[in-house]
Amino acid sequence: MYTNYMFDKQKTLFLVICLAALPVETLAHASEQGLVMLLPTELYTLGGTLAVAASILLMAFLPVKALDGVFQSRKFGTDWVIKRIEAPASAFAFVVFLGLILIGFNGPNDPQSNLLPLFIWTGWWVGVFVIQGLMFDIWRLINPWTGMARALSLESSAVFNLPERMGYWPAVLVFLSFQLFLLADIAPNDPDRLATFVLGYWLFTFGGIVLFGADQWLNRIECFTVVFRLIGSLRVLQTENEYRSGAPGWSSIAAAPLDASRAVLCLMILISGSFDGLHETFWWLGTIGINPLEFPGRSAVVWSSSLGLLCANILGVGVYGSAIWLGLVLVREFGNVQNIRFMDAFNTFSVAILPIALGYHFAHYFISFLVQVQYLAATIADPLAKGWNLFGLGRLTVTVGFLNSMESVRPILLTNVFVIISSHVLSVIMAHRLAARFCNTRRGLLLIQCGLSLLMIIYTIFGLWLLSTPRGA
Repeated sequence: MYTNYMFDKQKTLFLVICLAALPVETLAHASEQGLVMLLPTELYTLGGTLAVAASILLMAFLPVKALDGVFQSRKFGTDWVIKRIEAPASAFAFVVFLGLILIGFNGPNDPQSNLLPLFIWTGWWVGVFVIQGLMFDIWRLINPWTGMARALSLESSAVFNLPERMGYWPAVLVFLSFQLFLLADIAPNDPDRLATFVLGYWLFTFGGIVLFGADQWLNRIECFTVVFRLIGSLRVLQTENEYRSGAPGWSSIAAAPLDASRAVLCLMILISGSFDGLHETFWWLGTIGINPLEFPGRSAVVWSSSLGLLCANILGVGVYGSAIWLGLVLVREFGNVQNIRFMDAFNTFSVAILPIALGYHFAHYFISFLVQVQYLAATIADPLAKGWNLFGLGRLTVTVGFLNSMESVRPILLTNVFVIISSHVLSVIMAHRLAARFCNTRRGLLLIQCGLSLLMIIYTIFGLWLLSTPRGA
């Protein structure tokens, strides 16, 4: 009855709103988000209610001992197949990578017809990111540097060594630079501009490998290797030296606590993704003094987007730290647990944020992906706009017709809500299990999680609000 009410056509008759029928270059989103589908208010309310209820029930009644078995992994083979194909797959990825750069410089000027921006923003930043977090370690196979480094014997040979005290902070700065380009650059989707950025990053990484060796540079400074490893720790299947499987997040739980730099990077994955959604909203544009119905273009918001992203990350890390501090204060005052260091808790609980980050990344890009992947497939058929028909894809017609009726829209909206809530539940369960590293009483477990659980609820509701609020950029 309630489901029918939510989708009553008179109440939701195009709460699914198409702001544009076709993609245009002035849109703020790097992937040329051609339309915006707003989450109905009823679903937004339902999702928030479920998030609150799930958090309370799981914290109150879920026994930690039961989670010991849930997060156990099982070995079922070695990764000899992946080890054999890793180097040639990486070499092939390198060739494709160079081809994409050449297409970026020499192909069509239209981002919707040029393979480079379509592949980078749709195939890689959306598709590969989600596959890495949910399915298998695809980055291990398509990393464009590992095969080359092995062929040139640059894996461990280093002219210089990175100080251990440096941690992963350089990767944090590199990732922030990438986010600034994605969200604040004047034209990140422009083929020539994107090709210049991608080529520059490849040369930067190659130079680092030559000087510091692939093992050091890729694992500590090349931000995407670090980010994909963090997000990949959520997968059921892990293929590091052997095939092991378990419940989602088991690898994150089993791993040693992160250092401060990677803990901050976990938070930045979530915060940067959230700001990606926030800076498109009517609220944000109104805040910076721009009429959302007359968006003047990205050049007018470069500085506000840059400053907003930096402030969002600082604020987000501070709020997370405050939530951890609140839990420690409560457990010390009322749980008689005095020996927990703040940084130990800060670093340990950070991996519990990753499911929410992955879930919002999926939901935020889902609609755009369904459309953009069609442009990607069509462009693969004719990458140089020469009238080719490779793989028989040339007759593919891009359509948004599946968004024209509530019957076809309903599963899309429900999928987004399901992903957001499921991600929240997994984060709560992981935090519950991680809390057992510090407390062995039910009271202590509940108290130390209070601040973090409240933050997770707020952030999940915030993510649902971002999916439901009007966008003007």
